[in-house]
Amino acid sequence: MKAALRTINDHGAEYTALMFACPGCAEQDHNDGIHILPVNTTAKSPAWEWDGDLEAPTISPSILSHGSGDGVCHSFLKAGVFEFLGDSTHSMAGQNVPMPDLPAWYIEPQ
Repeated sequence: MKAALRTINDHGAEYTALMFACPGCAEQDHNDGIHILPVNTTAKSPAWEWDGDLEAPTISPSILSHGSGDGVCHSFLKAGVFEFLGDSTHSMAGQNVPMPDLPAWYIEPQ
């Protein structure tokens, strides 16, 4: 599974979040690169528009992450492929990279 949904309750504001792994963030911060982004909601800001596909998602606008130190990961996610922008500071800048699968322990029911 490439992505999963989570229902988040943030101090009474409930919203749906899309969870997925970003290989650029994983490389940059030496972790799993997991993102949990609010999607299709007005209950949380910022929020992303999502096309409803869990295997090859498209979200908008771009994803901008500042990692440890001066690291930057900036991408678009279109049809399950990260389009890493040139301002990213990891080795995938300027490349298109397919989404990895989520680790199994992230998609187990909680």
